Amino acid sequence: MKGSSYLKGLNTMRFFAAFFVIISHWQISMNKLGDFRFVNWAVFSRGGEAVEFFFTLSGFLITYLLQKEIARTSTVSIKEFYLRRVFRIWPLYFVIVVIAFVGLGLLLPRLTGQRLFEFPLLPGALLFIFFLPNLASALYPTAVLHPLWSIGVEEQYYLFWSPLVKLFRNKLIRLIGCFLAISLVWYAMVYYRVFTFSSTMRSFFLSQKFYAMAMGGLFGWIFFTRPEQYRRSVWAMPVMQWLVFLLLIWYFVFGVPGYPVIESPFLHFGLSVLFGLLILNSALLDKPAINLEKQPFVYLGVISYGLYMYHMLVDYILRYSAIRFRLADRMGFGKLGAVYVVFLLGGTVLVSSLSYKYLESYFLRLKERHVK
Repeated sequence: MKGSSYLKGLNTMRFFAAFFVIISHWQISMNKLGDFRFVNWAVFSRGGEAVEFFFTLSGFLITYLLQKEIARTSTVSIKEFYLRRVFRIWPLYFVIVVIAFVGLGLLLPRLTGQRLFEFPLLPGALLFIFFLPNLASALYPTAVLHPLWSIGVEEQYYLFWSPLVKLFRNKLIRLIGCFLAISLVWYAMVYYRVFTFSSTMRSFFLSQKFYAMAMGGLFGWIFFTRPEQYRRSVWAMPVMQWLVFLLLIWYFVFGVPGYPVIESPFLHFGLSVLFGLLILNSALLDKPAINLEKQPFVYLGVISYGLYMYHMLVDYILRYSAIRFRLADRMGFGKLGAVYVVFLLGGTVLVSSLSYKYLESYFLRLKERHVK
């Protein structure tokens, strides 16, 4: 059901972000099975940028909703903020953790003699339980649990952003501006090795792309406090909407051939700006030039959290089956790749739909019942 906080177009964006993550991992699995010819195609390696979109969207929504709460109550309830996150994020997160550690970490080695995890189970489990999966990924290969790193980053961001917004609620734009500048400079200094961190700590800090969330927060502030000014701005003109959209399409599909700083933090900062503009144009404008409110993408966006969280489990089952039954030899590598991606997408959608209906929706109803 579409509530008062429903913003059009965002579910379609969520789906396509999850889609790019899934096909990037499909490409990785195919490379593990053989010599995958599409390895250099940008469209199959945009999972990282898709996660950055999720970070930007998260910063946008959280800052927007906190402003709504301040307008209604003159403050922020830290308890209710965290409870909303618990009801939405924790159930599925811990389902994946339990399935992975019990099923693949304990039972699989006993049944097959194969060890999936290349790290000690107890220390690894503690890192995931205390929402440090990005530190776990910096320390060890985390296999099917790898996508959880971004959930850890978001939980770490939530830990301080709500209290800061409450504290600086009357100077929110200053808070956002300062945090945006500090987080970008810090990230760049870590990236360019200004500090002599160990490789583990450098990887951990580079996972914390708080600048993308801060950029989302800036657009959330504009959405809430300056909607009419934005509607009259040059960025709301149809030609600019199409420019933003086409720049993102070009980057995600074709990349930037020969660009020397493709992994530069400042390039990714620019992407977060484009993400924010796309979000604002779709959610704020009455008749956006690109209408993203389309079925079935809206529904697929509703279940996108499940798509993101379950796809590696589905991928692992498919890859194990392909190796176990020597499907590449029987089918041919090209046909296997096509069948693999169809089953990966279809299986992930099926599992995510069931999860949303029978697990996530239950906790969402609890959230509506117990949290204002």
